Amino acid sequence: MTQLVPAAVVRPKGARQVNVARLAPNNSYGAPAFVERGYYEDLAFACRDCGAKQIWTAEQQQWWYETAKGYVYSTAVRCLGCRQQRRRALAGTIKDIKQ
Repeated sequence: MTQLVPAAVVRPKGARQVNVARLAPNNSYGAPAFVERGYYEDLAFACRDCGAKQIWTAEQQQWWYETAKGYVYSTAVRCLGCRQQRRRALAGTIKDIKQ
């Protein structure tokens, strides 16, 4: 009887390995795609506000999920400029409410 050897997983250039132990706990029945495949890969997205095409790099994802403990089903939706502009706008709103 011949045993089949699993094919080696070919990871894209720039991919980063997932450390599941460093992810924030969640109460989901499933696992996000990056956990299933075992690595982060660069993801293309269009900014929700300005429409600019962006790449959420594997390195940025690893930081977000493992270091910042971001929610594992969240994803990047805004470019850096729009995130900064939104933070400034929200900071102004919070200051107005406190006064």
